[in-house]
Amino acid sequence: MKKKVKFTYEETFEDDNKKENEKSSLNKSSPDIKAMFSQRVLAFLIDLVLISMITSLITMFVPVNDTATKLYEEQNRVLEGYVEGTVSMEEYVNQMVDLSYDISRQTVIVSIVTIVISLLYYVVYPCYNNGQTFGKKLMKIKIKKTNDTELSMNDLLIRGMINNSILVNIINVILVLFLSKNIFLSASSLVSSIQYIVLIISLIMIAFTKNAQGLHDKVSKTEVVVADTVKEDVLCTSEN
Repeated sequence: MKKKVKFTYEETFEDDNKKENEKSSLNKSSPDIKAMFSQRVLAFLIDLVLISMITSLITMFVPVNDTATKLYEEQNRVLEGYVEGTVSMEEYVNQMVDLSYDISRQTVIVSIVTIVISLLYYVVYPCYNNGQTFGKKLMKIKIKKTNDTELSMNDLLIRGMINNSILVNIINVILVLFLSKNIFLSASSLVSSIQYIVLIISLIMIAFTKNAQGLHDKVSKTEVVVADTVKEDVLCTSEN
């Protein structure tokens, strides 16, 4: 004689919940693996070289006036004189500083184009490329939000402003347009020094802190992780 088994509503509900929880735990990926310090440094250097090459190629087609051309020629002449020993160290430094200021004023358009290229590469490109620049893609790492929300262009803009000298370049354009030479040189040196200090602090934080976040990561609430972590977790889960 067959024995009938009765299931109450509560038991059925509990079984359904248990199955859902088990399913969720299987689908849940393990914590993301932090990118190694060496990976991040190499990615940064690759991006720096690439963006320099791209900027140089594009700015070649930006028209430069005759005054700027003469200033570049004068700069080369002073450099040659210093190498040959006909120009003293003091004269070389003073003349190069003056020429650099004059060139900065005559090449504002080139500086603006450089800023636009940096924004496109460090902000727009990774926003539509899984949080990866070309350097990060080669190193198989990516930028993501610490709270796992969607990475936005604003997040990347904040990071780029701090970490990729975009803010410094914008400030320098404003300074050279509105300040006298002496004030510009002092202010520009100060801004550049602050930028170097921020980069050094960020490197130390990435290398020695638990979360491996630089100042730019802290401010934008992002982190850099191994890009294929999720893919590996999915493969492991599917095999089980």
